[in-house]
Amino acid sequence: MRISPQGLALIQEVEGFRARWYTCAAGKPTIGYGHVIVAGEERYYKATLSQAEALDLLRQDVDKEYGAHVASRLHRDVTQHQFDAMVSLCYNIGTGGFDKSSVLALANAGSTSVVAIKQAFGLWNKVTNPNTKVKEISKGLTIRRAREAALYLS
Repeated sequence: MRISPQGLALIQEVEGFRARWYTCAAGKPTIGYGHVIVAGEERYYKATLSQAEALDLLRQDVDKEYGAHVASRLHRDVTQHQFDAMVSLCYNIGTGGFDKSSVLALANAGSTSVVAIKQAFGLWNKVTNPNTKVKEISKGLTIRRAREAALYLS
Protein backbone atom coordinates (compact mmCIF):
# COMPACT_ATOMS: atom_id res chain seq x y z
CA MET A 1 0.00 0.00 0.00
CA ARG A 2 1.22 3.51 -0.79
CA ILE A 3 0.15 6.91 0.45
CA SER A 4 -2.55 8.59 -1.64
CA PRO A 5 -2.43 12.12 -3.04
CA GLN A 6 -4.83 13.12 -0.23
CA GLY A 7 -2.47 11.74 2.43
CA LEU A 8 0.53 13.42 0.84
CA ALA A 9 -1.39 16.72 0.69
CA LEU A 10 -2.17 16.45 4.41
CA ILE A 11 1.51 16.03 5.26
CA GLN A 12 2.44 18.96 3.03
CA GLU A 13 -0.14 21.17 4.68
CA VAL A 14 0.61 20.28 8.29
CA GLU A 15 4.40 20.34 7.83
CA GLY A 16 4.41 23.55 5.82
CA PHE A 17 7.07 24.44 3.26
CA ARG A 18 10.46 25.91 4.00
CA ALA A 19 12.81 26.50 1.06
CA ARG A 20 15.88 26.79 3.30
CA TRP A 21 17.00 24.65 6.21
CA TYR A 22 15.79 25.38 9.72
CA THR A 23 15.81 23.71 13.12
CA CYS A 24 12.50 21.99 13.84
CA ALA A 25 10.79 21.88 17.24
CA ALA A 26 12.60 18.62 17.98
CA GLY A 27 15.94 20.37 17.40
CA LYS A 28 16.75 18.63 14.11
CA PRO A 29 17.97 20.31 10.91
CA THR A 30 15.05 20.22 8.49
CA ILE A 31 14.15 21.46 5.02
CA GLY A 32 11.23 21.37 2.60
CA TYR A 33 8.13 19.64 3.96
CA GLY A 34 9.72 18.37 7.17
CA HIS A 35 12.63 16.43 5.65
CA VAL A 36 15.23 15.83 8.36
CA ILE A 37 18.72 16.44 7.02
CA VAL A 38 20.97 13.46 7.79
CA ALA A 39 24.66 12.69 7.32
CA GLY A 40 25.55 12.81 3.65
CA GLU A 41 22.97 15.51 2.92
CA GLU A 42 25.07 18.50 3.94
CA ARG A 43 24.31 20.10 0.55
CA TYR A 44 20.89 21.05 1.94
CA TYR A 45 22.48 23.50 4.38
CA LYS A 46 23.37 25.71 1.41
CA ALA A 47 20.39 24.86 -0.80
CA THR A 48 17.20 26.72 -1.57
CA LEU A 49 14.55 24.19 -2.57
CA SER A 50 11.65 24.75 -4.90
CA GLN A 51 8.30 23.35 -3.81
CA ALA A 52 8.64 20.69 -6.52
CA GLU A 53 12.05 19.62 -5.15
CA ALA A 54 10.66 19.56 -1.61
CA LEU A 55 7.71 17.45 -2.76
CA ASP A 56 10.11 14.99 -4.40
CA LEU A 57 12.01 14.71 -1.10
CA LEU A 58 8.75 14.18 0.78
CA ARG A 59 7.66 11.45 -1.64
CA GLN A 60 11.01 9.70 -1.23
CA ASP A 61 10.80 9.88 2.56
CA VAL A 62 7.24 8.62 2.62
CA ASP A 63 7.66 5.86 0.03
CA LYS A 64 11.04 4.52 1.10
CA GLU A 65 10.83 4.91 4.84
CA TYR A 66 7.57 5.89 6.53
CA GLY A 67 4.98 4.37 4.22
CA ALA A 68 6.99 1.17 3.91
CA HIS A 69 7.41 1.05 7.69
CA VAL A 70 3.70 1.48 8.39
CA ALA A 71 2.83 -1.19 5.80
CA SER A 72 5.33 -3.61 7.36
CA ARG A 73 3.77 -3.21 10.82
CA LEU A 74 0.15 -3.79 9.83
CA HIS A 75 -1.22 -7.28 10.39
CA ARG A 76 -4.61 -6.66 8.82
CA ASP A 77 -6.04 -4.72 5.92
CA VAL A 78 -6.79 -1.04 6.48
CA THR A 79 -8.53 1.55 4.35
CA GLN A 80 -6.57 4.07 2.29
CA HIS A 81 -7.63 6.83 4.70
CA GLN A 82 -6.43 4.84 7.70
CA PHE A 83 -3.10 4.14 6.02
CA ASP A 84 -2.64 7.79 5.03
CA ALA A 85 -3.34 8.99 8.57
CA MET A 86 -0.89 6.50 10.05
CA VAL A 87 1.84 7.46 7.57
CA SER A 88 1.35 11.13 8.49
CA LEU A 89 1.66 10.23 12.16
CA CYS A 90 4.73 8.06 11.57
CA TYR A 91 6.38 10.79 9.49
CA ASN A 92 6.04 13.16 12.42
CA ILE A 93 6.78 10.91 15.42
CA GLY A 94 9.27 8.54 13.79
CA THR A 95 9.23 4.82 13.28
CA GLY A 96 10.11 4.00 16.89
CA GLY A 97 7.29 6.13 18.22
CA PHE A 98 4.89 4.65 15.70
CA ASP A 99 5.79 1.10 16.72
CA LYS A 100 4.94 1.93 20.36
CA SER A 101 1.74 3.81 19.50
CA SER A 102 -1.73 2.73 20.47
CA VAL A 103 -2.75 3.90 16.97
CA LEU A 104 -0.89 0.91 15.51
CA ALA A 105 -2.25 -1.41 18.19
CA LEU A 106 -5.83 -0.29 17.49
CA ALA A 107 -5.37 -0.67 13.74
CA ASN A 108 -4.01 -4.19 14.15
CA ALA A 109 -6.87 -5.05 16.51
CA GLY A 110 -9.41 -3.80 13.97
CA SER A 111 -10.85 -1.31 16.44
CA THR A 112 -13.56 1.00 15.17
CA SER A 113 -13.98 2.90 18.44
CA VAL A 114 -14.09 6.58 17.51
CA VAL A 115 -13.22 7.62 21.07
CA ALA A 116 -10.25 5.24 21.33
CA ILE A 117 -8.86 6.24 17.95
CA LYS A 118 -9.15 9.98 18.63
CA GLN A 119 -7.52 9.47 22.02
CA ALA A 120 -4.72 7.35 20.52
CA PHE A 121 -3.80 10.04 17.99
CA GLY A 122 -4.21 12.75 20.61
CA LEU A 123 -1.55 11.23 22.86
CA TRP A 124 1.12 12.42 20.41
CA ASN A 125 0.57 16.16 20.83
CA LYS A 126 3.62 17.06 22.89
CA VAL A 127 7.04 18.48 22.08
CA THR A 128 10.08 18.61 24.32
CA ASN A 129 10.93 22.15 25.35
CA PRO A 130 14.61 22.58 24.38
CA ASN A 131 15.26 24.78 27.44
CA THR A 132 13.59 22.72 30.14
CA LYS A 133 13.66 19.27 28.46
CA VAL A 134 10.06 18.85 29.61
CA LYS A 135 7.32 17.67 27.26
CA GLU A 136 4.69 20.33 26.66
CA ILE A 137 1.41 20.26 24.77
CA SER A 138 1.71 21.82 21.33
CA LYS A 139 -1.32 23.56 19.85
CA GLY A 140 -0.03 22.77 16.35
CA LEU A 141 0.40 19.07 17.12
CA THR A 142 -3.01 18.94 18.79
CA ILE A 143 -4.58 20.28 15.60
CA ARG A 144 -2.51 17.92 13.44
CA ARG A 145 -3.52 14.88 15.48
CA ALA A 146 -7.20 15.85 15.25
CA ARG A 147 -6.86 16.09 11.47
CA GLU A 148 -5.09 12.73 11.27
CA ALA A 149 -7.74 11.10 13.46
CA ALA A 150 -10.49 12.61 11.31
CA LEU A 151 -8.82 11.25 8.17
CA TYR A 152 -8.39 7.84 9.79
CA LEU A 153 -12.07 7.75 10.69
CA SER A 154 -13.37 9.03 7.33
